[in-house]
Amino acid sequence: MKAAIMTILAGGALAGCSVFPDYVRPAVDTPAQWQVRRTEADGAAERLDWWRQFNDPVLTRLLQAAEQDNPTLDQAVASIASARASLAGAEAGGMPGLTANGAFSRSKGGTSNGINGQASGAIGTGFNSGITQLLSGSLDASWELDLFGKFAFGRQAEQARLDAAELALHNAKVSLAAEVASDYVSYRACQLTAAAYQNAIDSKQDTARLTGTLAHAGFSSPADAVLAEASLHASESSLIAQRVECDNTVKALVALTGLAETELRAWLGSGSGLPVPTQFRVDSVPADLLTQRPDLAADERKLAAASADIGNAVAKRYPSVSLTGSIGKRKTETTGLTLSSNTWSIGPTVTLPIFDGGELRSKVDSAEAAYAGALATYRSDIRAAVKEVEQALVNLSGAEQRESVEARSAEQYRRYFQASEQNWRAGGLSLLSLEDARGQMIAQEISLITQQQNRVQYWIALYKALGGGWRAQDTQMSVGDARHEEQL
Repeated sequence: MKAAIMTILAGGALAGCSVFPDYVRPAVDTPAQWQVRRTEADGAAERLDWWRQFNDPVLTRLLQAAEQDNPTLDQAVASIASARASLAGAEAGGMPGLTANGAFSRSKGGTSNGINGQASGAIGTGFNSGITQLLSGSLDASWELDLFGKFAFGRQAEQARLDAAELALHNAKVSLAAEVASDYVSYRACQLTAAAYQNAIDSKQDTARLTGTLAHAGFSSPADAVLAEASLHASESSLIAQRVECDNTVKALVALTGLAETELRAWLGSGSGLPVPTQFRVDSVPADLLTQRPDLAADERKLAAASADIGNAVAKRYPSVSLTGSIGKRKTETTGLTLSSNTWSIGPTVTLPIFDGGELRSKVDSAEAAYAGALATYRSDIRAAVKEVEQALVNLSGAEQRESVEARSAEQYRRYFQASEQNWRAGGLSLLSLEDARGQMIAQEISLITQQQNRVQYWIALYKALGGGWRAQDTQMSVGDARHEEQL
């Protein structure tokens, strides 16, 4: 008994020791600042719930509907539930276990009470039989001491995976919001483009009607009437194609939001025009992405889990000590005789891996390789995130400049067509030249709409690249913490 107590005390003293260093988030080199600077905005606007800054009620309702019913988010929630279950299982490791056992048996047997004579033969005096009942029960306890941190590493790994799963949900929400907003902007731009084609058709119908009248009266060539009709039909074809594109965008929004198409179209019909985002100055630096983007934070937590897996694999190569104890009672009844006994036992069990064919070593190697892969993914994703922000800044700057130029060009083409139309009506310009002027005006109007769409979508891309308003303090764990909360 004294030896067992000494073993417990020694185990308590050693429990919590670690055979692997504490995890430290690796430093990753990032540029000191963005190469493209935005300083024209008055101040840095709050990016949390950024879509509300578009001041578009329809967009806000669509985003709310998408978040309430989306399979991608449901998958992320299910992953969190699975990670929590795994953590609960890991937390049970290293805890004392207690089991109860019970048994009952009833049997019939017999013994001979005869006397066997060697010389005179066997003289039997009868054969008696009886019922034997056996009743036993015991409580068995066992506790494996966490001498080298095997269970502690397991808990750390599962906690880190739970953190990563929760961060994946945040990232899914950011991606979903950006996708819904982008499709919504595409739909509004599509409607504007369809309206431009419809205006062109209305204008061409008037031209075709007048040209037909003149050709019928002999004041215009029949070829002009054919040209006017051909140009009209070409615009009608473009309008049909544009409406198909708009309908396909509606289908995409239905899939994202889970709304019935009739309800969605009713919502879309209550607004018009492209939403205008609130501009903001990018005051952050590339290193801030680690606390602004949930996907990068999730990568870091996966890296922490991989590190803990190495510690767990290393600890399994060391001896394990378990304390076991049992207390029980046994009762036997037979032919009127009752026997009772109490039993107990306690003592340590030591397991020392000596030869396993390299299995434990291979598990360490596998865990180290997994960590190297997770680290490479982490570094790669940080570089990709920096690239996304830089490209979004470049694209946004270019789209804003092009929109300004395209607007001036569209106004000039509009004035050119108006002058050409007046000249054609006065007989000073051919119908072919008029249609050429009209085609240039329509093409430029559509180009302007495209640049306006690009500008808004590049803003959305920039919001997403900067984390969509997510912050590390919005979750229970801080990515900036370089060490695990639970020390070995």
